[in-house]
Amino acid sequence: MKLAGFTVLAFTLPLSAQTVHWEFNESTGGEDITWVSPTAVDPQADQYDYVYDINYLGIDVVFLGIVFGPFDVTNEIDPKLRHGEGISDGPAPIVMMDETIEADADGDSTIDFTAHILMQLNAKGNGQLNVTDIFLGTVFYDMGWPFGVQEVQIDRIYMSGQLDLTSIILPCPEDINGDGTIDVTDLLIVIGNWGRSGDGDVTGDGMIDVSDILAIVGAWGPC
Repeated sequence: MKLAGFTVLAFTLPLSAQTVHWEFNESTGGEDITWVSPTAVDPQADQYDYVYDINYLGIDVVFLGIVFGPFDVTNEIDPKLRHGEGISDGPAPIVMMDETIEADADGDSTIDFTAHILMQLNAKGNGQLNVTDIFLGTVFYDMGWPFGVQEVQIDRIYMSGQLDLTSIILPCPEDINGDGTIDVTDLLIVIGNWGRSGDGDVTGDGMIDVSDILAIVGAWGPC
């Protein structure tokens, strides 16, 4: 498998969210591709907002032992398979794409290559791309004088694209002490600060009172 380089840029949004931008640039002569991002997001986030695009698909062909290409066949792939977006509940892993793509590179109504693409956020919080079940067929291509149109073998597929993903931590104001669980400890903080503002004002109305107790009871358990 030939692995090309990739560029990664990660930056932090407000405390409740982290966004990463991953780019992949891979090629294969028929071998499976496995790409894993070098950075990760929180695998325990509450939600993941993602957008992915496959920006380029190209092929090399072989004729008389000579490699020609790559030739851009991106537009031969259904645009709905090249772009996707959505929001999935956490924790990881989550699957963003699990599809088979196919192309008729020479327009003769015969499928020339296929591949199954699995794009996911894995259990460790890394972006992951797996390309399997790859078929490299033949295409008819004009090789110029004196050969004219010839049936040539596809030798290699090139693929590049990007994935933007935001991990979202939903607010949990009822967990006053921040231990991940809403329990009697949080209830005691409310009682201890009764009638004031600050810690225990889970409703945010400026006063610690019965409404805060009811909010804690209603959210009782894991945050």
